[in-house]
Amino acid sequence: MNSNIPVDLTRLTGLMCVSAPERKTNLDGDPRKDREGNQLWVTGLSVRRNGTRKASVIDVQTAAEPVGVTEGTLVALTEPEVSLWEIEGRHGLSWRAASIYAATARASGDTPAVTSSGRTKQANT
Repeated sequence: MNSNIPVDLTRLTGLMCVSAPERKTNLDGDPRKDREGNQLWVTGLSVRRNGTRKASVIDVQTAAEPVGVTEGTLVALTEPEVSLWEIEGRHGLSWRAASIYAATARASGDTPAVTSSGRTKQANT
């Protein structure tokens, strides 16, 4: 069971980095890469549903390094998806996005456009 489900960001609020981006590695410590050979990154984010008090922490995987994102930074995501998984009786959710960036960067136009494969492309100005 593995299907990608788009996430409606209008139902979420309070996206904040709580665990700085770090390179994702396998059990041997080698860098994990996607099918296109891009280094994978994981960033811990706090998030809550609109109208609720309780926050959750989610790890979001990207194929591009989240530039300018540190602990305490309010962030935004592009192309967020969640996947349901099940392995040997265990199950859960995996979060992924094309990019994670400081929320103030988008407002000032400083955010690079990122493709779903994680490659940065020239933004229109």
